[in-house]
Amino acid sequence: MKVSGTTILTRKTLVSRRFGSEAWRGLFRDMALSHPWFRQPITASSLVPLPEFLTFHDELVRRFYPDRKDALFELGAESARWALVDGPLKRFVRDPGISSLVTAIPTLWHRYFSETDSRSEAALRDAGVEFRVHDLPAWHPYFEHFVIGYTKEMLELYCANPIWTHRLAGGRGTTYNYLLATDPVPSAPPSGERGSGGCAGPVRSRRALTARELEVLRLVGVGKTNREIAVVLHISQKTVQHHIAHAYDKLGIYSRAGATLWLGERGLLG
Repeated sequence: MKVSGTTILTRKTLVSRRFGSEAWRGLFRDMALSHPWFRQPITASSLVPLPEFLTFHDELVRRFYPDRKDALFELGAESARWALVDGPLKRFVRDPGISSLVTAIPTLWHRYFSETDSRSEAALRDAGVEFRVHDLPAWHPYFEHFVIGYTKEMLELYCANPIWTHRLAGGRGTTYNYLLATDPVPSAPPSGERGSGGCAGPVRSRRALTARELEVLRLVGVGKTNREIAVVLHISQKTVQHHIAHAYDKLGIYSRAGATLWLGERGLLG
């Protein structure tokens, strides 16, 4: 999978507006020094390899949004506002009618992601828009929380209704399904917690952590790397990542900082 350079330009605008141009220059300088791919000119038409993009994205979140539980969701919404109103996609929505919007939503996936079998689908329902993503190359919170924030904001740009987010299915790593509801109380409410209003983040699952997931998460909370956790627990790094991904998904967090905050709030650090 490769990611459109539009994503990098969008982050340049958002970071520069909020934190100043020097903050952006510092981030990009550090990334270019550690990852040679970022030394080349990057434009909206560039295609960023997925590993490099996720490394860049994770460092941006770590540096500028370290303690905000809904950072990815909010960043997705901010990205949609800029890209679709002032940025390179401001002419993307030609017909603001709801049927045309629903048709346009899946085409955005392939405007941002190429060389991939993954795809998105959208369908109009009585209570809003059902949005699905299939065949992700790997689980990463960016693909769910950021994308849902972006898609929700796209609908709110053109609809008078606030949009409530309800997760219908997900947590398996490669597929998820949401209802982006215009009805605050759908006639057949999905499982999970409803958003509290138009700015609510994705619904957080309340499934309990397994003993092993909690054990891994507590090691994350004290600063252990995946490699170190694998050594301590005598399991593979892949298994460690699997446990971390499932724990993050169940708790509705997206980063090690979020995991540390969750553990600290419950007296589980150390």
